[in-house]
Amino acid sequence: MSTIYVKSAYGKPSPGIVEAAARGEAVIVEQCDLTAEILGAHGGLITGQQLDQDAMLALKPALAAFLDRGGRWFFNGHMVRPLIDGMAQYRPIAEPKRADFDLAAINAHPIYDGIDLTKLETNKGVAGFYGRGCNPLPEGAVAVNGLGAARVPVDWVWARSKGGRIFSHSGNDLAGMGLEWGLAPELSARILAWANGALCFDEWPKDPAKPAEVLPLAEPEFYGGHRTSTRSGRRIVAPSSGTYYHIRSLEGPRYTQAFDVICRPEQLGEVLRPDDILWVPCRTPAQRMIAQRQVVARHLESGGTVVALGESRSDLWLAAVDFTETPTNWWWWLDPSADLGVRVSESAASHPLMQGIGDREVTWHLHGWFVPPKGATVLARDGEGRPILYEDRVSTAGTMIVSSLDPMFHHGSHFMPATTRFLDRFVPNLKAYAHV
Repeated sequence: MSTIYVKSAYGKPSPGIVEAAARGEAVIVEQCDLTAEILGAHGGLITGQQLDQDAMLALKPALAAFLDRGGRWFFNGHMVRPLIDGMAQYRPIAEPKRADFDLAAINAHPIYDGIDLTKLETNKGVAGFYGRGCNPLPEGAVAVNGLGAARVPVDWVWARSKGGRIFSHSGNDLAGMGLEWGLAPELSARILAWANGALCFDEWPKDPAKPAEVLPLAEPEFYGGHRTSTRSGRRIVAPSSGTYYHIRSLEGPRYTQAFDVICRPEQLGEVLRPDDILWVPCRTPAQRMIAQRQVVARHLESGGTVVALGESRSDLWLAAVDFTETPTNWWWWLDPSADLGVRVSESAASHPLMQGIGDREVTWHLHGWFVPPKGATVLARDGEGRPILYEDRVSTAGTMIVSSLDPMFHHGSHFMPATTRFLDRFVPNLKAYAHV
């Protein structure tokens, strides 16, 4: 029996996973194709931070059965829809400082043998990618690595009393850590080995070391799930891909009242009305919107509005979007004198979408730039003067608001305060702009 690698993100899996699949050690399964039968035919499971937790919730009985049979599940990310009984909602460190992200071993685990944890703690000198809190320890789980003086259990492994094991890494995908040191391929291989039955405690620790009894964690938030509204008039419709960052951004208390409809991308054809605003959150796996391309096109031709945020490859499912990706520099701000160069445009000063939004609110890091069509209104530019946020009322009968900025991902990840400042202004501005 081999391990299932659940492919939730757009694009190819890492070379290590592709090679493992060729050797028969893994099988790559698109998340939409994952079934109880597939789970029943394999002994390991690896999921990434773009996992659709809503879709997995429908498989909760099958996941429990998979583990009961002795299966192993390597889980990356924030567990915001507890998918296994005994697990609880992710909780971030409350008001963290840099020292709260110091990474240290609590109980040595074979996945980390010979790896210097300081090489995982930061990415280009920036802390927080590895983790910013924890999926709380289930009863009987053993903490592996901890954050800060309290040793917040960012990594743990749980041998369930009913069978099976879960390894929880509550940060960005572990197989993507240590890139500047060339550690990612080794970590990927070790994760796969663990899921296939190796590289765990030879004997379960009888008296493991533990984190502090009181952890500096924020209180859990309430996430109300999907909803619809049949009220007349313009609505804001947001398709959620069930990722932890979509769930927090769309359903969390800070912004949820702005959204009249929260649904799956696949439901848009049944939901959208011509006067609606379709808000596609950043880092929506592109394949899910590519499948809805005709639905979106009809909406625009009917005079509708689309807001398309970054890292969702809007150029693949929107008309007239000319986009160029750029390498991301997320460490620029470590130099106190550095300036990423992002500026709001002169047009932004009088534009209703940009009220209260200045250079500071659109500056965190960059993913790419656009060549808008003639007649579009550019609202923000990068340091080389290239558009990163614009309004297009000329390409279709509707309106497109297109950006390479990814605020919902970072807000939903409790990471980068500028993104929350941006949303604090942009969300009410959009409602006013649309007269919602």
